[in-house]
Amino acid sequence: MFEIDPALLDEIAQGEVQAIREGLADPEMRKDPRFLDRVRKFLKDNDLIVSPRTKGVADIQQQIERQRIPIFDDVKDGVDIDRLN
Repeated sequence: MFEIDPALLDEIAQGEVQAIREGLADPEMRKDPRFLDRVRKFLKDNDLIVSPRTKGVADIQQQIERQRIPIFDDVKDGVDIDRLN
């Protein structure tokens, strides 16, 4: 096995964190399940724990709770997704 310069590892780690921060700041990216999966994997791989007391988590929860869930009441008898018109 070979040695990697610790300064290079730090630079790579800082780049990963910066990319995650930029993605979370982007309204479209922060809703993308693939991106969020990568964020969760990064947190898990680096033994980082996020809880409701973590700074910013409460704000994210409030934003989610404010979003309206659509109600599809215009479909009376249901929709058969296996049958074309």
